[in-house]
Amino acid sequence: MGLRLEKTVPPALLLLAFAAGCAGAYPSATPLPAPARALAVAPDFAGTIWETTGDRPWRSQDGGESWQPVSGRMGAVGVAFTDFGSEVVGASGAQRGDYGGRRLAGPHSTPGTFISVCSPYHRSDRLYAIDVFGHLWLSADAGRHWAKLRANRLPASGLAVAAVRGDVLQPDVVYVAAGAAGLWRSRDDGATFRHVPDVPDAHAVALTTDDQHLVLVAGDRLYLSTDGGQTFLPVLARKVDAVAYDPRNHRLAYAAAGRTLLRSVDGGQTWP
Repeated sequence: MGLRLEKTVPPALLLLAFAAGCAGAYPSATPLPAPARALAVAPDFAGTIWETTGDRPWRSQDGGESWQPVSGRMGAVGVAFTDFGSEVVGASGAQRGDYGGRRLAGPHSTPGTFISVCSPYHRSDRLYAIDVFGHLWLSADAGRHWAKLRANRLPASGLAVAAVRGDVLQPDVVYVAAGAAGLWRSRDDGATFRHVPDVPDAHAVALTTDDQHLVLVAGDRLYLSTDGGQTFLPVLARKVDAVAYDPRNHRLAYAAAGRTLLRSVDGGQTWP
């Protein structure tokens, strides 16, 4: 694949997330091991980027310059992070690992075959998931138990879920990308949903707790909202498969287009 496989990460590369927020940083494009089903950035020191491909998960600890496979059961399609580490979902159920992606534990069953999973905050026990039938699920104990949510008015074509937690006394904001049915939003922990205009096609969505006004959506092109989903504008005129924000640095946004990882260093406004 032409990918460098590193056993250790040079200390200088661990400063990538910090450097990207400094003056002189610029957008970049690097190869991916395979087309992505999902992207996520771990809340560890290295800001490890995870990619799930539907086959297996991969991880990069140097901003996407090199990739290593994560040991575990095949069939991974989604990944999120809780207070306990990574949670990878797919046809085999759910597998838990560390943030850095050294290996995954044996799978445990889920109430449905999940195709997307997210957490509203990177150090939380709360997870949302979408199954193959478009049903929305919630776990309040890091994936040990799940409850199906009412998700009133949400179409059955849900493909990906993202959520963000603001005030702990207020409900989570939950977004679901529903393919040709567009983007849908809930402001009551997933109980009811409303269609979000300006995004005609949506199959992935990303949020960050570092700036909760940012919403990045992948579809027929890449869309960005800087006002909490009130309005969206296209920022990249090409099809994108998966998107992610760094949960602790809103300037760093990632988009997977085929076998290319694109990186934005201004919150998703400009791309290579």
